Amino acid sequence: MKKFKYIIALAATTMTLSCKKQLEEKPYGFLSTTNFYKTESDANSALIYAYSILPDLGYYSRNFIVLTELPTEDVAAASGKSADEMLLDQLTVTPTNGVLAPAYQFPYVGINRANLVIKYVPAITGMTDAAKNEILGEAYTLRALHYFNLVRLFGAVPLHTDPVDDISQTNLPKSSMKDIYDLIIADLTKAAGMMDQTVRLGRVNQVGAEGILAKVYLTLASAKASSSPGYDFVSNADDMYNNAKTWAAKVVAGQSVYSLDPDLVAIYDVNKKLGPEHLFDASVDRSGADEGQYSKLPLFFMPNLNFRLPNGTYVPGGFNEFLTESGIYDSFDANDKRKSQLIISTIYDVGDAGGNKGPTQNLSITDSYYRPFSNKFNDSGWQTGQQTSANTPIIRFSDVLLIYAEACGPTAEGYAAVNRIRTRAGLGNLPPGLSVAQFRDAVIQERKWELCFEGNRLFDLRRSHKMESVLKDTYGKTITGDSYYFPIPQAEVNKNPNLGK
Repeated sequence: MKKFKYIIALAATTMTLSCKKQLEEKPYGFLSTTNFYKTESDANSALIYAYSILPDLGYYSRNFIVLTELPTEDVAAASGKSADEMLLDQLTVTPTNGVLAPAYQFPYVGINRANLVIKYVPAITGMTDAAKNEILGEAYTLRALHYFNLVRLFGAVPLHTDPVDDISQTNLPKSSMKDIYDLIIADLTKAAGMMDQTVRLGRVNQVGAEGILAKVYLTLASAKASSSPGYDFVSNADDMYNNAKTWAAKVVAGQSVYSLDPDLVAIYDVNKKLGPEHLFDASVDRSGADEGQYSKLPLFFMPNLNFRLPNGTYVPGGFNEFLTESGIYDSFDANDKRKSQLIISTIYDVGDAGGNKGPTQNLSITDSYYRPFSNKFNDSGWQTGQQTSANTPIIRFSDVLLIYAEACGPTAEGYAAVNRIRTRAGLGNLPPGLSVAQFRDAVIQERKWELCFEGNRLFDLRRSHKMESVLKDTYGKTITGDSYYFPIPQAEVNKNPNLGK
């Protein structure tokens, strides 16, 4: 694997939460730390630089959603789109698939930036312990998040815990999944004890770290309980469920900063990015100069037409990249607000210059081209161009509430948690008397509806060992090769032969 380029503009007084493409084909340069990491301002700049990889188009603002949604029953690649996306949709993924490369490379860029903060910030003088701990806690959380993504996508990968400053360090062998998860858990546990609960747009705090850690433990628990491939190293599923419950409880019951938003649509309103459900988002703004500072992700879901949404928002044409599949659309209860409010099935002609909507156009789930589409990635202020301020959720309060429910099982606590989600969606309670397995399957199904299009479904199917039973047996997808781990990109194996072992 080639080294990453780390160049910080030291003269900049402010830094955005996004970046231009950081991966280059020429040999990568190294960051000189001789005159940096001297002040609190340096520490903050380095942290923001570490965050800036998240909303890049190669990560959460595009590629991550492509990679985690297309293989599921949520969306299909529209006819005529890239061959790599079509093959991903068909679960025929080879090491040369172009969607894999950013998914492998960008987390390592983020890991190295976090490692720089972790290594050099402790020696900075003139900072309070609280300020230093906050920055370090966020860096540990970022490193853990990147490794959590890598291990769920690819399985065993190299483990870097120090900054890369020599070419020889890019040829590490794979570490075991156990070692990777041990680091993730250690980082998040440490981070949760270092940070406060202050809400900062585009940044993670103590509650976010606790929520991610609960998700890590739930992954280990359910993967062990279901005998999902690769998780034999987990010694006891019940212990992992108890840990997931403990950490999720800190989010859903142990603090007052976050809660369920009673308004489903408000969760995704770009003018309410500090709403009660936003534990951690990859944050963008349409005024940014480059993609990654703004997002084009909404266009992937929207038809390539000029139209207005039901709320009157003008859409100057989408990419029609993702077609909503009947596997998600038809599975909703008819009364589920997550379908009626968060999936658009009726659009309007542009109408007049005053913003009055024209005639309606109904979208059919059986149409080969224009289908109902997700309203989760939307920008009410979007009028021209392709720049939007639509954030990509990394972890939401409802996600953690369902983690808590699944970890609790069919107890009073578990039922109460999942029924809070169902009540908001306009549905009745889960039926009582479910077995442990039935209840946890029901919660995973609830996650399908609650978190659709947000990059969770693939991981839920993998950890619960349901890739074949759901995607193949229920929805008729053809699975070729390993459906539980993507192959490491061939280009990376060519650069680091240890990855092929």
